[in-house]
Formats: sequence, C-alpha cells, structure tokens
Amino acid sequence: MIFNIKNKLYIYPNAKNHVHDSMEHYRNTVPLSEKGIKENFIITTNPKEADYFYMGQISNDSYSSYNRNTFKYLKDSPQNHIGDIEGEGGRPIPYWLQNSIITTMGSLKKYSNIEKLFTRPTFSHLLIDIIRNQNEKFSIPSKKSFGFRGYLNHKMRAMMLHSLHHSDFEKELHFNKKWSGPSEIGGKVQQEYIETMKNNLISLCPRGTGIDSVRLVETCYYSRVPVLISDDDYYLVGEENGAHDFVFRIVGHDLNPELLREKLQIVYDTPLGELHDRAHAARQYFDSIIRNYFEDPTAYFLQWLKNEY
Repeated sequence: MIFNIKNKLYIYPNAKNHVHDSMEHYRNTVPLSEKGIKENFIITTNPKEADYFYMGQISNDSYSSYNRNTFKYLKDSPQNHIGDIEGEGGRPIPYWLQNSIITTMGSLKKYSNIEKLFTRPTFSHLLIDIIRNQNEKFSIPSKKSFGFRGYLNHKMRAMMLHSLHHSDFEKELHFNKKWSGPSEIGGKVQQEYIETMKNNLISLCPRGTGIDSVRLVETCYYSRVPVLISDDDYYLVGEENGAHDFVFRIVGHDLNPELLREKLQIVYDTPLGELHDRAHAARQYFDSIIRNYFEDPTAYFLQWLKNEY
C-alpha cells in the first residue's frame, strides 16, 4: 500500500492570507489557499521540522513593507520558502525573493533565471463559472476573422485598434466603457463577450493593465485561436510542459502599428487547416491543464514542485 506523506509547513505569524479566500467566488483558486493548506500539508509550529516555510501572500504594491529580514528563517533556507505575489501580472519580483519558491500570475520570461517560479492563472467571473458549471463543446468557424471585445486600458490595445482599423482583415471589434472582468454571470455584458468570442476564429488577446490576459485562457475553452499581443513576454500556466504551440505570440517593446499589422497579416494568412488544429489544441490545453489546475491548485503546485508537470 502506498501512502501519501504530507509535507510539514511552517506558516509565519505575519503571513497574510490570500485575498482570494475572502471572496466566495474565488475561494481555493490559488496555491496554498486556506483549503489547500488544510488538505495538502501538516502544519507545524516548529521551524526545525518544517519541509517548507510559507510567507503568505505578498502584494506587489507593498514590497516596501518587506525585505529579507521580514522572515526570520529566509536567509538560511530560501529554497524552502514559498511566497505568493498578488497584484497586476508582470510586476517586478524583488531580488530577495528570487532564490525562493514563488507563485504568481503573468510571470515575465525575463525571470527565467528564477528556478522555482510557478505561474498561476489570472481570473474572471466567467472563467470560474466555466470551471465550475460549464463543459460545452463548440464548432469552429469555417472562415477567418479577428475578434475582440474589451476595455481600452493599455497602449497595446490602442495600437491594436489603430492597426486593425487601417487593414482589410475581416474583424469584429467592440470596446467597453469600463473593465468588465467581474461582470455578472449570465448578464448582458458577459453574453456579448461570449458571442464575440464564438463569432470569430481568431481571438485577439492584448495585454491590459496587467500583462496577463484572462481572455487567452477563456479563448481556449471556446476552441478559438489565441493571439497574445504584449510589450513583454510572459509565462502561461503549464508552459514548462511545452504544450503552448497553438498560441500566436506578437511580443516586443519595438512594436508599432505598422509592425503589428505585418505580424497580424502573418496570422491571418495561416492556412485554415492549421488554424483549426490550433483551435483544437487550445481546447485540449484548457481541458487537460487549466481544469486540472482548478481541481486542487495546491496539489497541482506541489506536483509542479516535484517536476511532475
């Protein structure tokens, strides 16, 4: 008989709880949530017997309140310390954390030097509803067109709009008056977003205020082809397993409207058969990686830590 031996976790007295656990809709959606700790660790108050040390959730707007001396045992065993960085994806990771185990979303690829950097998804009300209540299959459009509905909250989105308005691509573009990530489940705003997604084979996923776009993950559920557009490149959930070839990446600080339009032309000129293959691969990624993550984010993280993902 094989027993699952749980690791012993020391939780710092000043470790902050996950903000997600304070919201019913988002409970147990990140590693080391209250439920995740309870079900996957043995809590110890003796640091000498701990396998891991948990520093809690650190807002990337409050780094000035922390340093390597904030956590008593960090200096001696940084490789056993776990901290979650919460806030808009793509923010800098402080140097004093970079030898530790970090969970965050929208982790920049420039931090590839960090050995244990775990990327978790960013969320919307729609994504969580899909995970908990939906498993519909979708037909894939037989013609090419770009689709986007969202808020114009970053220069990359403005550049994308400029590029597309000066092109002959088939497209459907809608811009909201405000950010709609927490929009009502089943409401008008959400239904319009879904219809725009379903109407178009190619889903434009430009960065917003945060670098990571939840629409990229939602795109995969609807079996559409995601096009990541950003100044900085970043890791997606599960990227270490190499299953992200279906994503078109248009990335760079040198992007301008003309260059972006050229790169979108390459996407648009992709043979229809290949686009369909990418759409199927996107849905496979959602079903095999994203759903697996949400079954138990802490267990998924621990498996990743053992290099099994």
